[in-house]
Amino acid sequence: MLLEFDKDVVSFEEQPLKINYQLKAKSTRYTPDVLVTYKDGSQKIFEVKYQSDIDSDPKLQHKISVLKEELTRQMSLPFETFTDAQIDQIYFKNCVFLYKSAFISENKVISTRILEAINKLSKPITIKSFVELLSANQTEQLQILPYLWHEIFKNSALIDMNKKITMSSLILKGISHE
Repeated sequence: MLLEFDKDVVSFEEQPLKINYQLKAKSTRYTPDVLVTYKDGSQKIFEVKYQSDIDSDPKLQHKISVLKEELTRQMSLPFETFTDAQIDQIYFKNCVFLYKSAFISENKVISTRILEAINKLSKPITIKSFVELLSANQTEQLQILPYLWHEIFKNSALIDMNKKITMSSLILKGISHE
């Protein structure tokens, strides 16, 4: 989910490859969780684990250390663990919320109205006020809202993702103002 919102990520692939390696003189096969490709062309392998599992399991700590060396040696790819301890919960919940609107069916008329209004903004405005700006009709406001969330999903820089998204959240800028 977090990779979907990372503007430096071009693509990611789950369980992208398998490698064989030796762990305590025993041949073992490993499938990493995620291969991430970044805008600069670099790639990185991630293993996703609970921090408490790593902290409490010396065997897992050793395995991660060996895998880091093996992936560097065999594939010249950096290897990192990613844990729940690294996740900002507010940011993550915002991502989950916006992701629900990621795949709504297109409505060009509403989307165009939203984008034109966003581009005309000269100062921040709350989500509630923005929807009211587009329509005084509450039924129409409810129809507009999912498309606004969709546009924010596509351009999360429109709001502060580090604060809980509510109807009082501010739309910070117009898309073309950069």
